[in-house]
Amino acid sequence: MKKLYEKLPVISTMLVGLLTAGCSSNASVGNYLWGDDPAPASPSQAKSVAGVQGQAALPSAPDASSYSYTPSSAPPGRGGFSKLPKNSQRVLVVVNDQPITGYDISQRMRLNEILGRRKNSRKDVMEELINDIIQISEADKNKVDINDQRIDGAIAGMASSTGSNPVRLKAQLKSRGVSEASLKRQVKASLALRWLMQKQGAKVGKVTEAEVDRRLKQINADVRRQGVTVFLIQQINLPVEQTSSAMAPQLLQARAIEAQQISQRYRGCSSLRKASSGIYNVQITRPIQADSRRLPTQMRTSLRQAGTKKLIGPLRTRSGIQLIAFCGTKRIEPKKATRQDAKNVVENEKFGQAADNILRNLRRNAFIDYKVASARP
Repeated sequence: MKKLYEKLPVISTMLVGLLTAGCSSNASVGNYLWGDDPAPASPSQAKSVAGVQGQAALPSAPDASSYSYTPSSAPPGRGGFSKLPKNSQRVLVVVNDQPITGYDISQRMRLNEILGRRKNSRKDVMEELINDIIQISEADKNKVDINDQRIDGAIAGMASSTGSNPVRLKAQLKSRGVSEASLKRQVKASLALRWLMQKQGAKVGKVTEAEVDRRLKQINADVRRQGVTVFLIQQINLPVEQTSSAMAPQLLQARAIEAQQISQRYRGCSSLRKASSGIYNVQITRPIQADSRRLPTQMRTSLRQAGTKKLIGPLRTRSGIQLIAFCGTKRIEPKKATRQDAKNVVENEKFGQAADNILRNLRRNAFIDYKVASARP
């Protein structure tokens, strides 16, 4: 039994998050001209702009954020709790005379993101911190020596398992605004839990080959781990300065003419700078990755029809005129899980089930005082 505990990672849920995180996206192009459900125009957008060379009024373009391709985000907190100040020193709950503040929760959420944990809502993180305090309190009560040397050793092992080292890991934490104390607190709680399980003789079931086979198949079949094709898009913005309502149409028309000049010179995304030279105040965005599965059908069709040698537009935006460049597509494929990965996941789940049983009993005897009503489970 002791050997099994030694094999288990200090942070037992880290690999679960790393393996189940996929390539899903919350990106959406939104509703606009090319979408399936056109959005209503604002009063400023409703005003027609004279077309160039006899064309109709310019169509509206989407905001840049509409194209963003990002990994799926954690679920939001529940109820009013999610609306509390995110980084304050306000005490939200007291556990065995130890306070947990909004700052503590923000620190742990950032740490969890770095460690690859997907389930990371504020309420879940608060309960995680409550469990940490209970575990450490129980170890302290039994005079278990979890000193800095043991904690540093565990951190070194954790960093090594991910191909890193303690110095790089701590630098990464600092760059993301996470204190070293936050990491040490989580590791100390994990060491305390390991001791508790050894003391109480918690039974962690043996992992069978059949379980590994089933979990490996399940992990690799997860939709979040399937490859995705993204469209690479760049925006060329020609902003129009704020002016009187009488002058606005003329300025927009002038910018639309300049946009057509850029279109005539354009030979592909690599030529954008050259095509825009000589034209005042042209803003070119970096390539944006847009999940092809979430693009409206009409937009995918328009991009493919335009190809990589023609610009789409000019289009009307709130700030002026815009062109859209299609720079091609890119396939993103996540790494397939191995049998060892699947075995680690099953071992961690069994470890977690045994740990939950112990924590359930410890929480019954712990002093937990929720200072904010919406923070209660």
